[in-house]
Amino acid sequence: MEVEWLSLPHPLSIELMERAEEEASQISPLIEKLAESVNSAKSLISSLIEPLGEGKVMRVGAVDGSRSPKLSERMGARYGLIAAGALIIEGKRRIDERYVAGQFKRKQALSEEVSKYFFDLLSVYAERKIALEILDDVDLLFIDGSFYSFVYPVLRMRKQGSFGEREEEIFREVYEMTKKLSRSKKVIGVIKRSHTRAIGGFIALNSIEELRDLIKVIDKLILSVVMPPKTVFRYERLIGDENVSVYTQAAHLASKGLSEGLMERAREKAYEPFKKLGLDLDEFKSMRRAQVKAYASTPVCELEHPSIDLEIGEDSFSDATGLPVAIDLIDSSVSLSSKLTDEYVSEVEARVLERLKDKEIVKWFFHFLNPQKIF
Repeated sequence: MEVEWLSLPHPLSIELMERAEEEASQISPLIEKLAESVNSAKSLISSLIEPLGEGKVMRVGAVDGSRSPKLSERMGARYGLIAAGALIIEGKRRIDERYVAGQFKRKQALSEEVSKYFFDLLSVYAERKIALEILDDVDLLFIDGSFYSFVYPVLRMRKQGSFGEREEEIFREVYEMTKKLSRSKKVIGVIKRSHTRAIGGFIALNSIEELRDLIKVIDKLILSVVMPPKTVFRYERLIGDENVSVYTQAAHLASKGLSEGLMERAREKAYEPFKKLGLDLDEFKSMRRAQVKAYASTPVCELEHPSIDLEIGEDSFSDATGLPVAIDLIDSSVSLSSKLTDEYVSEVEARVLERLKDKEIVKWFFHFLNPQKIF
């Protein structure tokens, strides 16, 4: 960070230093107030927190994927790379690992938003496919992210008329693979970048005025403060059998000032894509969430599962990140950079030049769309 800061023109770095001081002055009292609200929430949550089990020695699998942080924008096409990996461990012993790589390409003239969604969908496809390949070889399998998060953008794409036959085909395949993983009853989703606000939704729906400041605060922050190490918080103990997404939607609507018919509206928003796309709503409703706080020094880890017993102990989680050890290990193996993507496209260009006589069109086809912003 210091190297990046020093690379700026001196007047710009000085101005940013001043802005940092202003921001610190403004946000400090807000964080103090937040601390008071979070501490007040202990009375709501503490009795629902349980000790984390001892766990048992199992053959554990983990699947994670990576895609180019941004597409390589050339004048003729936009390119991206996809990688997915699977790791199987038993205790601290590596049993097996597998990898797969792929390429994404779209014409520049096509929608950038649709390109991004389809790129993401292909990445999920690669992860689900490799997950099914190792499913029979493990007792427990961690996958990256929520089971059905890929469903939500589809409805918007369809409304825009931007969802073609190829996108529909891949979407349906990903959905069917996801159902198979869910129905196996031995797969758990690890939600690293959680924006769940079910606690805020519960506060809004139950009109707990003294905690209203927490409606806009993500559960990950609240529970990282409130939960002691070696504990688990199961959402069904707070909200019953309702899907967590409904309560998150309730928090979102309440933060906009809506209060009338809040639960009905929240259910409508959470379940709309499944109903309009003709998907199995009961399958989605059966998903459960939990937060695990393995160590005092790490944040909580949000897990999603199809109503199974979480037979995992502290040793299953990394003391550096708080995430499952197996997920940490495979994540570090499949990370892709923007620079690698551009190097890959340059390799394609070099091989095309060997094949074609018209070097001029090749040169401009692969030229950066914006030569000032290469990486």
